[in-house]
Parts: sequence; structure tokens; C-alpha cells
Amino acid sequence: MVEAVWEHLLPGSRRQPSDPGRRRLLARVVRLARWGVVLGGIASLGWGLIAEARTSYLQSRLLSRWTAHMTFEVRPGPNNTIRFPQWGPYDERLGYTRLPPFIASLTARHFAVARQAQWSPSLDRFVDQGGYAIYDEKSRAGLQLLDRDRSVLYDASYPLLAYRDFASIPPLVVHSLLFIEDHRLLDQENPRRNPAVDWSRFMLAVGGQITGIVDRRFREGGASTLATQIEKFRHSPGGRTPGVGEKFRQMFTASARAYRDGPDTSRARREIVAHYLNSTPLGSWPGYGEVIGVPEALWLWYGTEPPVADRVLTAPAVTKAELARKGEIYRQVLSLLLAGRRPAYYLNGGATALAALTDSYLRLLAAAGVIDPELRDSALAAKLTFRAQLPPTTAASFVGNKATDGLRNELVSQLHLPDLYALDRLDLTGYGTIDTPAQRRITEVLTQLGSPAYVKSLGLVGHNLLGAENPARLTWSVVLYERGTDRNYLRVAFST
Repeated sequence: MVEAVWEHLLPGSRRQPSDPGRRRLLARVVRLARWGVVLGGIASLGWGLIAEARTSYLQSRLLSRWTAHMTFEVRPGPNNTIRFPQWGPYDERLGYTRLPPFIASLTARHFAVARQAQWSPSLDRFVDQGGYAIYDEKSRAGLQLLDRDRSVLYDASYPLLAYRDFASIPPLVVHSLLFIEDHRLLDQENPRRNPAVDWSRFMLAVGGQITGIVDRRFREGGASTLATQIEKFRHSPGGRTPGVGEKFRQMFTASARAYRDGPDTSRARREIVAHYLNSTPLGSWPGYGEVIGVPEALWLWYGTEPPVADRVLTAPAVTKAELARKGEIYRQVLSLLLAGRRPAYYLNGGATALAALTDSYLRLLAAAGVIDPELRDSALAAKLTFRAQLPPTTAASFVGNKATDGLRNELVSQLHLPDLYALDRLDLTGYGTIDTPAQRRITEVLTQLGSPAYVKSLGLVGHNLLGAENPARLTWSVVLYERGTDRNYLRVAFST
């Protein structure tokens, strides 16, 4: 190319000059021009890569166009080509991985698939290429049972407590999380930014993997962002990253998910903060099970109600008592944000180590200006006090337990589940035939039959009736069916 340009500028330059010195000069100029073109190309490429890493402009255009076609539609009848997730804590807990055996079991009992999802070709190819299916994922889900009128009989949503949306999260919690995990996530100067990739951390992690071949100590650390961590503890096998391939899968899926609504990821990045705080696993409690999300963990581990914590962390502390309370709650929240690194260790026996880690981050947060010195000192003076026992956390049952317990036990049997714990955490809505008003009226009557005066007022005492029997020692039971055209419908089920 250089020679062609030179010939165009200097016609006749193809003829070899008679002066040897001139020939050497021209050869040197040609070599310098070649190197100039190469270096210019490298500089342009480097500038482009730096600009792309900062703005994600090219990624935003390509991925937003691609993901715009990743859709699904619920259509009548079964879909013979449908695929289900095979692993992932989120998919396992909500029952998505067990849909094939669920469908087979129910089909054997004469149920039929009325409607099922159909993926678009783009979404199908995306999953074929290694991504996880993209859709609006629920932060809370659980068993819900409805009666004949579609009124709620039973509701068991998990986690029990969660942030409603990004706007409901105290800014102090948001800023602390970003300082710990992802400094540039909410960068407003680059609205197209890809939240799944932090290039500086990514290159550092790649360098660590390469140098780790010589010294394994360099392999410590990773390139995880909040977006990829959500993919990990929702969809990766065991909630872990077993290798480089799974790490790229998390980044691949999180990048596509961020651009589903267009090239501007501002809204998606705010949602990532809320999803992370509502979804991060934070240990388990015997008798309760998994603790999911910061609001639920705050209540279960420390006994602090999230609405109270939100109010205290948002309002300015005026008095010493208010500052002390704010420091105590902030210390609890910060410890949970840090415990997500090793929840089983920090929250089930590693309290001393968690306290020390929290102290170190309180000083770092104050030095960075995230919190003021007064809040730092107040939080340092507070103590992390764990609950001594599990609080009552039963799901809401809106009619007599006999009806809902019967429906739940029937579902456990039909779905071949191990227990009610697994059932209550499924993303499942069941439609029953219970008549709630009749159930409530009968429940009100039967629960009063332990009173002799009430039994006597009903005319149930006398010859061939109760006689002198103490009604409080009797068991009362009512099961009522309504005959239909081709089946019988259970309307009332109650026993004392």
C-alpha cells in the first residue's frame, strides 16, 4: 500500500534512481512509512478498545438488536420442543428443573397441559450457544392456593421479605454495596455501559490465571460483577463457578439480559442492585432453611424489621440515641453484604471473623467518603448480636388449616416431593374447589363446640344426644362435597 501511494505522489518512482544514496533514502522512507501505518493501526485499535471498554457503544448496539428478538409466547396446548433448566439453585428451588417429572406425574393422573411457552428462534439459538434463558425473573415466589372463587386460601412467598424495587432501597445501602462489589455499576456518564463486564478487573483476572500457571497464588480473585454474581447463584451448577467456561457463560447471559430493553442500561443496572440484594444467599437456619436476600437475613439473623431499618438508615440521626441505633443497624446491614462472600462460614459460627471484617470496611468506607466519621464510630461501637431462636414464620392460611393442609399434602403426593418445605418454595399456583365462605362459617361454629353453654344453646344436649359428655373432650369433623355433572367437588374440610 505504501509503495502504491508513493508511486502516485512521485510518478516515475518505480524507476530505480541512479544514485545509491538516494535509493537507500527512499528505502528507509518506505520502511518508516510501513511502520507508521502499522503503529497508527495499532494506536487506532487501542483507542477504539479503550473507548469501547469505557462506553460499551458497540456492545450496546449489537446486543440490544440481538436481544430484541429473544422473546417467548405462551400458546395453547403442549410444546414438544420445550426445554427446561437442568441446574441452578434458583431453578431448583422454584421447581423449574423438575418440571418434566411434574408434568409426567400429573399426566399419569389424567391432567393435561393447557398452555406452554414457545421460544422465539433467537432465544432458542442463544440457549444453544450456551446462555441461560432470558425472561423477567421473580425475586419472590412460592406456593399459592386459591379457592373456587379464586380467592387466596394459602400464600407462602419466599423470601419472606424483600425490597420492592430500587427506589425502596436506602441510598446508604446502595452506596455501600457498590463500594464493596462494583464501583462503576451506576455510572451515569455512560448510559450504554455493559454492567456484566468490568474490563480492568477482567484483564487482571486473566493475567492472574496466566501467571497462576507458574504460581497458584496469582489465581486468587476474579472478574465477577453484581450482574454475573446474580447469574451464578441463580443458574450456575451449585451456585458456583467451576471453571472459565462457566464464567464466560455468566458474562454472556448477564450482558444479553442487560440490553433486553434497549442500548441504554440505566434501568437494568438499577434493577441489578435490587435483584442482588433480594437474591443473594445468606446462610441457612435449622427449622427454616435457606435465608435469601438482605431484608430477610436482617430479620432472621438480627431480628431487625426491614421497614424499621429502611427508616433509620434514610433519616438523619439527630440525637445520640438515634446515631447509636443507626450505627447498630448499619453495622448489621454491612455485615450481611460482606457475609455473602462466605455465608455458611460467617453466619454459622464465624461471628468473630465477620465482626473484624466489618470493622475494617467501616474504616475503608469512611476514608472513601461513603459514610461520615460519626456513623463510622457509632457502627464500630455497636455489636453484632444474632437471634437466639427462630421467629415464627408460618405462611398465611386464610381458612381452617384442614382444607389447606389437605390440598398441600395432596400436591406433595402427586408431585413426588420430599416434604412440605419443598412444596412451599415452588413457583406454583394451585386451584382448589373449597368454598371459603362455607368453610369459614363451619369453622366458626365447630371451634365453639368445646363450650358446654354453646352446645346447649344449639340443642345438642339431651337424650340420644351428648348427654353429660364434656364437649371439650370430643373431636368434631365435617367434610362436605358438592355433586357435579361428572365429578364431586370438595367444598368444606374441617376437624378440631
